[in-house]
Amino acid sequence: MKGYKKFKEIFYYSDSEPNEVLIALCHIICLPASLIMEFHTPNWWLLLVGIFSGAFQLYAVLFNCKLKMRLIAVQVACLIAFSTCINLMMAGLMKGSRTGWFLIFIFAVWNCVRVFREMIEKNG
Repeated sequence: MKGYKKFKEIFYYSDSEPNEVLIALCHIICLPASLIMEFHTPNWWLLLVGIFSGAFQLYAVLFNCKLKMRLIAVQVACLIAFSTCINLMMAGLMKGSRTGWFLIFIFAVWNCVRVFREMIEKNG
C-alpha cells in the first residue's frame, strides 16, 4: 500500500517541467532526424509541425511559464507523439529501438495529466 501511495503521489504531483523540456527537444531534434533517416519520402507536415510544437513547448515551459500555455503545449506535444507512433506503425517500422517513440507518447500523456491537475488545483 505504501508503494502504491508513493506511485500515485509521483504520478499526479511530481514536477513535469523536466519531461516537458525533454519531449520538446525530442520533437525538435530527434523527430526530424528519425523521419529523414527512416523514410525515403518523410512526412514533411509531421516533421515541420513537430519542430514548431517542440519550440512552442520550450517557450511555454522556459519563458512564458503560465499553466494555460503549458497545458496547450503538452496537449500539442501529445498529439505529435501520437502521430509519430501512428506514422511509424503504418509504415511497419514500430519495432526495435523505434518503440522508444511509444515511451515519448506515454510521457506526453503523463505531462497532460500532471499539468491539467496542477491547473485545477491552482484555480480551485
